[in-house]
Amino acid sequence: MPTSQGVRFLPASDRALLISFGEQIGQDSHKRVTKLLHILKLEPIPSVHNFHPAYSSLLITFDALKLTHTELEAVLRRHLERTEELRLPKPRKVEIPVCYGGEHGPDLQDVAALHGITADRVVELHSSAEYVAYFLGFVPGFAYLGELPDELVTPRLATPRRSVPPAAARLRRRAPA
Repeated sequence: MPTSQGVRFLPASDRALLISFGEQIGQDSHKRVTKLLHILKLEPIPSVHNFHPAYSSLLITFDALKLTHTELEAVLRRHLERTEELRLPKPRKVEIPVCYGGEHGPDLQDVAALHGITADRVVELHSSAEYVAYFLGFVPGFAYLGELPDELVTPRLATPRRSVPPAAARLRRRAPA
């Protein structure tokens, strides 16, 4: 697929441009976002302030007094033409400790019942997979992960919880004095 195929440039504000690689969440669009982001970090564009990657898009904020949407788009299109041959560095692997069940995982039994498997099988499936961190959310340290095993794909709660205790507070309560 040619690098520029399916790419849309959308003004997001007077000083932000959204580059969209489609609506499909997956490795293909993620790789395109990552490659463009990699080039932009290697070759910074003057007057560009920040990058906000997401599943299949990249939001770029810039100084609107020094750069227009059209000028930025032209530079980005040239960068996109070079991404096809770009080799990305090997991704880092990070191990994240996880607690399952009880107050740390109140949905474990419900997920197991929904899929007709045991809670131990849910833990086994969940903990044996390698996940892709597509991007970090607005909550510090909250990564949007993908590639959940098909056997665990579960719909969202019908009614979201109004409150979830912070993990740090739960851990402090359990720590020995």
